[in-house]
Order: sequence, then structure tokens, then C-alpha cells
Amino acid sequence: MSEDKSNKHGFPELERRPNPPGWVQPKAPYNPYDPTDLRPAEGYPSEYNAPSVMKKNTGKIARDLTDYQKIKIDMKKLQYYPRPPSELYPGRYKVLRKVNHKSGFNRGADLTAKVSIYTVLIFGVFFYKWNDHDNIFSPFRRLQLRIKEFIIGDLSMDDYNDLYYYKADKPIPQKPLPSIMYEKNAENQLVGETATNNEFIKDRFGNKHVVYAEHIKQKEDENMIQAMEIAQRQLELNKLNEVKNDTKKPFWKIW
Repeated sequence: MSEDKSNKHGFPELERRPNPPGWVQPKAPYNPYDPTDLRPAEGYPSEYNAPSVMKKNTGKIARDLTDYQKIKIDMKKLQYYPRPPSELYPGRYKVLRKVNHKSGFNRGADLTAKVSIYTVLIFGVFFYKWNDHDNIFSPFRRLQLRIKEFIIGDLSMDDYNDLYYYKADKPIPQKPLPSIMYEKNAENQLVGETATNNEFIKDRFGNKHVVYAEHIKQKEDENMIQAMEIAQRQLELNKLNEVKNDTKKPFWKIW
């Protein structure tokens, strides 16, 4: 009874035929994409190996030069890198020299861009005062002021107040809501006395409230100006009356 010989993949093992007479071990694998690399008529021994797992490129060479996926797989397997043959040394390849394409101008431009970016970042984080409120960059600026005070020993009045007498809970002024948004919040019952009792809802004022407040302020200013004008007229009248009283002749004078 014959013994069934099979490999680990389940395929029957095939007996490899002997090399033909005169066969010489090739120096490199056969490259199907190199027109100067001629395949021996008797073939390579690797062509008679037992079939194994299906290769990624299905074992077929690329039919078109645009089939880059198959060409890339085959080139990687063959470890073939297209290099021009040497004209001085037959059978060898030219050694390609690495050319530095970065000129002095490009290096200077890269260095200038990096220095500018880091300078702006450091200045904006540690030195620039964005506003009078406690923002995300305030701790870094106070650290810079502490180092400056330690090195120099003195700070200006504004820097000293920013370092030691800053108000962390100073409220940030709110911008008024557009009228459409405010009316929509009013429809959704997000404004008013009962709604604003919720700590998660803040009753922001709208543009119409700003206009109304400016109108009231303008009225108050106009009333104040009118009152000042009336008071000034009264003072002028009082002065005129005093002058008339001073210039009036006594009744006993006949001349």
C-alpha cells in the first residue's frame, strides 16, 4: 500500500526533476521586468516547486506598466532596484551620489520661519497681556513677572499689581444676544425670574435691552443738561437783579 505524501498545506509533494546538464546556479533571481535579463531555456528550479499558499499578486506578472501593486510586490521579492550599469566596471552598477537639494536660501527660510514661530509663541504666552481678566495665559505671565522681579529686583506699578493684586473672579463683560436669539430663548422659557433661578441657565440681555438702556441714559443726560442750563440762567438773572439794585437811586436824592 503506497504512502500518501503531502506537505503541511495539504498539497501532495512533487518530486523535483534533476537539473539539466550544463545548468549553472544563477547569480540573481530572474527579473521579468528587465528586458536584458533573459530567462534560461531550461528554466529555474524554483519554477518546479510545489504550489503553496496563493501569493498576493496571484503569481502572475503585471500585464500593464500601470499595475504598480504587482510590480511593487515582485520588486520587493526580487530585491531588485533599478540602477544604471557601470560603464567602467562591467557587471557592476553605478553608485548614485546623494544630492542635497536644500540650498542656503531654503535652510535660511526654514530657520527664519521656526525662529519667528517660537518667538511669537513665547511672547504671546509669557510676555503679552491679553486683557485685564484672569485668562489661561495669566499664570505664565505671572511666572515671568516673578522671574523678572527676582533678577531685576523691581517692577513697574502695573506689573506689580498684575502679580500680587489681580482679581481672579473679575467678571468678563457679556456681549448682548441678538434680538432673534433672545426672543427664541423667551419662547423656550429660558429667561425670566423662574428660569434664571437655575444655576445652569444664565439670563443674558439682548440688543433691545442695550438700546433701551442707552435711550434712558440719553434722557437722563438731556434732563441734566436742561437743569444745568436753567440753573445757569437763574444765576444770570440773579446777577442782573443785583446790578439793577445797586444802580437804583435812593428816593431822597433829587439830582
